[in-house]
Amino acid sequence: MRNSQIATAGTDSGHELTEEEAPAKASRGAYVRHVLSQQYLVVVLIVLCIAVGWAAPSFWGVGNLSNVLFQASFVGLAACGMTLLIAGGLLDLSVGGVIAVSAIGVATVLPSTTIGAAIGLALLIGAALGLLNGLLVTYLRIAPFIATLGTLYLFLGLAFIWTSGGVVAITSSNYRATTTGTVGWLPIPFLVLVVVAFLTYLLLKRTYFGRTLRAFGSNEHAAKLAGLPVNRAKVGVFIIAGMCFALAGVFMAGRLSSAEGNMAMGFEMNVIAAVVVGGTALRGGRGTLFGTVVGSVLFAVLANSLNLLGVASYWQYVLTGTVLAAAVAVGARRSSAGEVRGAS
Repeated sequence: MRNSQIATAGTDSGHELTEEEAPAKASRGAYVRHVLSQQYLVVVLIVLCIAVGWAAPSFWGVGNLSNVLFQASFVGLAACGMTLLIAGGLLDLSVGGVIAVSAIGVATVLPSTTIGAAIGLALLIGAALGLLNGLLVTYLRIAPFIATLGTLYLFLGLAFIWTSGGVVAITSSNYRATTTGTVGWLPIPFLVLVVVAFLTYLLLKRTYFGRTLRAFGSNEHAAKLAGLPVNRAKVGVFIIAGMCFALAGVFMAGRLSSAEGNMAMGFEMNVIAAVVVGGTALRGGRGTLFGTVVGSVLFAVLANSLNLLGVASYWQYVLTGTVLAAAVAVGARRSSAGEVRGAS
């Protein structure tokens, strides 16, 4: 009876399925549905690009696409560090302050040093500021939200004091060419983002540090009972995130040809939005670097689309908030569905 049903189903499609082929076909269909459910953001991005390209054909111009990737790179670089933090159940609101101080450091030393040394200084500043955040959260046991909100204003204050409230110009044409150049039509910052995202993925998924990070992100008490170096990993992830923020500041300063205290005000919201929309769970325990990169590109496409279509810039805030709320709702729904399946 079962063989005849399989044969009948196969005959309807013009091909008889054997007992071995039927489960294989069903498993392939399940796999495709699984991939689409996991990578739905890619589908959304593709549909959005097609729709915008139809409404504004200039969207597909090489110069415009390059500009979109430029904008995505700044958010994406900082979002790589934020992904690690959120995967560990942590948060850092001092992104704008770290970017400002790091970029001002670059602009200050560039006239008298090499490009490599200036970038190295920026990364060192980012690591030092991240270390401060890590110590406050880990050893003084201040909630990450409160601790990093406080250091945000501290770092911004340092930036304004350093520049006396002014703007520090970057006069090095070589630095600007390095940080804003392209390889073909791909911007150098975007290529750096791809490399950083890959390295961050390896760190999160393939190292003892990454396993520790995900473990205390899921259940810190259980991670400590298991003997994992939770405190050391917490401080370490803040340092790494600070360096990612500083790297974003390096390229942002090159794009602006200057650095100032308020150059990245409110930038942390864009970074957190890209991470959450990309699929990283706010409650910690897991993170997706591919989703973070896609989320960064998605918001860059949205902003660019509004400009091309002549929509007022303040609608970008409305759209960003709507997309973020929808992503959180979808993530919560999928998590609930997963818990129900696990319980059953």
